[in-house]
Amino acid sequence: MEFDNAITFLADNLKRPLSFIPQETKQKCEEIRLRAGLPVCLTIDGRVLFVCCDSAVCDVLPQNPLTATSDDINQTLSLLCNKSVYLHESEIKQGFISLPHGCRAGVCGVFNADGMLSLVTSINIRIARQIFGCARYLLPYADSGLLIVGPPGSGKTTVLRDLVRLLSNGASGRCFRVSVIDSRGEISGRGALDLGVNTDVLYTLSKACGTDIALRTMFPDFIAFDEIGTAAELGGVRNCFNAGVGILTTAHCRDNNDIMRRDVTREIVEIGVVKKIALLSEKRGVPPEILACEELKSRVRN
Repeated sequence: MEFDNAITFLADNLKRPLSFIPQETKQKCEEIRLRAGLPVCLTIDGRVLFVCCDSAVCDVLPQNPLTATSDDINQTLSLLCNKSVYLHESEIKQGFISLPHGCRAGVCGVFNADGMLSLVTSINIRIARQIFGCARYLLPYADSGLLIVGPPGSGKTTVLRDLVRLLSNGASGRCFRVSVIDSRGEISGRGALDLGVNTDVLYTLSKACGTDIALRTMFPDFIAFDEIGTAAELGGVRNCFNAGVGILTTAHCRDNNDIMRRDVTREIVEIGVVKKIALLSEKRGVPPEILACEELKSRVRN
């Protein structure tokens, strides 16, 4: 189970009580948050829950909360890095550590002038899940490229992962070649998650470099990656567009106004890289809103 896999990276003092929390809570848990000297928190459906020392879970601060010490935080960091922080330097400088099965740990604390973490004070383990069929609703809109947007925790990567799998396996009536640029190992879970039979995965921190390699060597119908955010990545997207390759990507945006306020997402819309946008809701089970890029562009012009 995903939750049990995630807690294997925790300090011993935290791992045991978390292993005995109710099974239903484990199945719904999205995040495990550790802060030095403060109660351990879980995120479920966007709500913060506390864990008691006896493994009970409640939505108000209990008298006996499970608390992470500085030693627990340091031991957890060591386990997250497989006891070699040095090997994860490039990731840590960006504030995260990639884990197996698509999970990711965000880290906060004191960063020195070289961008390295000299003191870790908080760790947030995001638990990745594969939800088969959750992107089937989006298949009719993916053929000309799709931008999947939503607030943090709305399931953008989960939806992107399933959309890649469906396209690759021929769920739309044809098997497409898909190249995934997996800069943090989240989409593919470092090979542990199912992305379909016609999907090639490139593990590289540079999405711009990854898209260039995919275009030159894999001849994909679609290129997929998470969270476009820089001018260099946008240049790679333009190259894909000019080559007739469909783009499947995500971005943090809360509404259509937010899409047009952000430089990169606005440019994606304006240059026509994608034709449709899927706006995910913070509420689970609510179908995404499908936005036409032409409509958003006309709003800006007017």
